[in-house]
Amino acid sequence: MHLPVWRRVALFAGFVAVALQGASFVAFWCWPNISRDNVLLGSWARLVFGSFIVAVPCVLAGKGASRWWLLALSVLLFVVCFFLANIP
Repeated sequence: MHLPVWRRVALFAGFVAVALQGASFVAFWCWPNISRDNVLLGSWARLVFGSFIVAVPCVLAGKGASRWWLLALSVLLFVVCFFLANIP
């Protein structure tokens, strides 16, 4: 499947944004101080939200099954991180 250069770059940027979401999810579990410090939690939540906002349009620029897998993973990670950030 041949994609124009701009679509390949956008898909790569979307992949990096989804990977950043996954890394921030892992960081939340491996670094328990994030949930205890409101400043760190706010920074973490902004990172997750920002990477989600970048990932969705970039992933949708791609074609094929990878677009749907990355989009589903991005939405899933965003929803899980949203609920993690709102746990009292």
